[in-house]
Amino acid sequence: MNADTHTAELAFQSIASLGKLLSSGSITSRGLTGLYLQRIAQHNPKLNVYLTVLTEQALAAADAADQRRRSGLERGALDGIPIAIKDNIDVAGVATTAGIEARRNVVAVRDATIITKLRSAGAVILGKLNMHEAAHGATTANEAYGFCHNPHRVGFTPGGSSGGSGAALAAGLCAGALGTDTLGSIRIPASFCGIAGLKPTQGLVSTHGVVPLSWTLDHVGPMARSVADLGLLLEVLAGPDAADSFSRVVPQHAQASFHTPPSLRGLRIGRLRDLNAFAADTVHPDITSAYERALTQLAALGATIIDVALAGYQHNAIRPKAMLVIEADLAVFYAKALEQNPLGFTQIFQEGIAFGQQQTAPKLAAAFEMIRSVRPIAITLFAEVDALATPTTPCPAFGFKETMPKTLTAFTAFANYVGAPAVSVPMGLTNDTLPMGLQIMARPWADATALNIAAAYESTTNHALQPVMR
Repeated sequence: MNADTHTAELAFQSIASLGKLLSSGSITSRGLTGLYLQRIAQHNPKLNVYLTVLTEQALAAADAADQRRRSGLERGALDGIPIAIKDNIDVAGVATTAGIEARRNVVAVRDATIITKLRSAGAVILGKLNMHEAAHGATTANEAYGFCHNPHRVGFTPGGSSGGSGAALAAGLCAGALGTDTLGSIRIPASFCGIAGLKPTQGLVSTHGVVPLSWTLDHVGPMARSVADLGLLLEVLAGPDAADSFSRVVPQHAQASFHTPPSLRGLRIGRLRDLNAFAADTVHPDITSAYERALTQLAALGATIIDVALAGYQHNAIRPKAMLVIEADLAVFYAKALEQNPLGFTQIFQEGIAFGQQQTAPKLAAAFEMIRSVRPIAITLFAEVDALATPTTPCPAFGFKETMPKTLTAFTAFANYVGAPAVSVPMGLTNDTLPMGLQIMARPWADATALNIAAAYESTTNHALQPVMR
């Protein structure tokens, strides 16, 4: 493969593979960036993934990366790699819409902390990605900017709220992406689109410069085509930030490397005894079968599989309390904008804000206490096991005309309540050829453990799920 030959297959390469090609001179960052820009022009009209494409900025950054490489000043694994950004993350000089009509012309004055880190690493920022309005939903059925479609099946949701990030990766329209996650908004699109996504430990990655959904539950994390790529992105994104009140210095014991271990021997991985009971709904039978096969593969890698039940945790009881907290936060953050431009918000979003405005202090205190009650359950869980394996979602992607299951976050929300790291990795296709995801959750600050288990599983499968489109 030479620097002037860019096939569709190149657009689906991992960041690690692209980095090797760049370092060897087989390709240039400008050529690679140009390929993604061509693919965006070709596929975005159908998928509606990008809200803003930064063509000139991206090409200039790619040229700078190529010049550094020619001068022997390569900055690392992300130098010259094209990355796309969810549109609730500030990129200086570009509108940060957060998927909201009222923010169409709200231009960021400065980069979010994580964008500064990406630029310092030499990453090329391709543009801003579609998302669910205000990140307040899981379908990316955006009324203001248009629905974002799943590349595996147009007319189906890519998940949300980071649906544009998942769809862009699945369609080969970027090499990596950033998403945000409050109850599952990175991992649900990762599962529905057949890519990998990480919600890190809360406090590991700064949220400064990110439009909030919920100050207490929000996380920012990487999305990519492989678990190894998640590790490469996380190494750049992680670190304390004085501008973020939730940011924490990484404990010494947590500063482990991300790799693909040859064996999981010595690790204890939890298996949910009853998926349907945990999800409070019937889990799709293909997902149940794939989950059992995944556990068998993890055991074959040397892990000890232990049945767990998470006694006392009831998703359907806690989720309404989490939504109360989220919508109270929204009511505070958007009060002025809603007063100035009510037509800039959808009716359903306005109803959510109105609900948040009506909540009393005792109700909020009770909601916070119920969320905090999950932490002792997590402590008990991680005294028994090193990680918990679950399906990422109880169902595969569904059509926009179908009703979203209320249990969609049944497997993902737990990690947000306790601030624990959780990775979604492809788990194959349903009989109807829709992607499925396996989630690996570890104790807080054990991000390396979650990534390493997911990488080991990924290495034994052939679940690099590319849609039919090329």
